[in-house]
Amino acid sequence: MTDIKELWNGWCKSWTITNRTERDQELQKILTDDFKYTDPLFEAKRLDQISEYIGQFQEQFPGTTFVPTNIISHHDRNLVKWDMLNEKSEIADDGSSFAMVENNRLKDITGFFKVDNYPNL
Repeated sequence: MTDIKELWNGWCKSWTITNRTERDQELQKILTDDFKYTDPLFEAKRLDQISEYIGQFQEQFPGTTFVPTNIISHHDRNLVKWDMLNEKSEIADDGSSFAMVENNRLKDITGFFKVDNYPNL
């Protein structure tokens, strides 16, 4: 997987997969073995941790999808602006993620969004 947009579309797709086994399979395609994820509410150091977090997110926000709206890349680093869409495909929130890529897989993602929008997480 060499196309950065394809890689980010896979990451966003993983947030829509409700079946744990299928989600883990998708994540294994796009994440390094030593993948790390951090956002204002959570930190994961393993695939199973991020998959569990995604599952919990889906329970609280069913039908939510993420769409990358702008991707800037250089030297295996990405800055991604994204929109979070609700089940009606309306923009419910937006944010940014900074990521490092290694061997065409996501190695480290730090997400940024307004925490006040998620009082129950």
